Amino acid sequence: MMKKLVMLALLSVLVLPSMAQEFRMGATVGLNVNAPSGDIKGQAGFNAGLKAELGLPEAAKGWFMDFGALLSSHGWKNTAYYDHATQMQLVWKATPYYLSIPVHAGYKFSCNDNLKLFAAAGPYINIGLFGKQTTNATLTGTTTVSSNVFADKAQERFDWGLGFRLGAELYDHWQLSVGYDWGMKSIFNKTDIRNRTLSVSCAYLF
Repeated sequence: MMKKLVMLALLSVLVLPSMAQEFRMGATVGLNVNAPSGDIKGQAGFNAGLKAELGLPEAAKGWFMDFGALLSSHGWKNTAYYDHATQMQLVWKATPYYLSIPVHAGYKFSCNDNLKLFAAAGPYINIGLFGKQTTNATLTGTTTVSSNVFADKAQERFDWGLGFRLGAELYDHWQLSVGYDWGMKSIFNKTDIRNRTLSVSCAYLF
């Protein structure tokens, strides 16, 4: 499934521009609020990077494709967990950073010359880059630090899922949007916990 999603993203980048009526690129930045499934508390983070939009031909006027390449943080913290094997109470806190690649299809509705409303949905893939994790044994006060949660296999490096965006475009350049991503793959190899991320973003397209 991961290979198919990567191929879909690459095909979108290579093939769709030749079909497009309009191609635009720009920058985007925003806030992430990650609230993973399971007994884990979410943490605030950020997303920032490049965004591109392809307006489809006249026959499909209003429809578009967009994709991005973003540095995105998905922090989390667990509630206190008692490990019977070591007879210690453990608390984990981590801030992993991903290269996030969303590929969305959407529709844009024009309200007037300066305002358009849009909705978009589609898959995304996350590729783990780096991130720190701290494990604290509360009964002994012992702290263990992982400087790279992916290299140390504390978290799965690859994540994928589905997301949607709702937003407004102002003056044909500024885009404000709110979105939500549902992770479809567990971020740990032994526990089924998946990313659930609310995002608020601002983009400027040239």
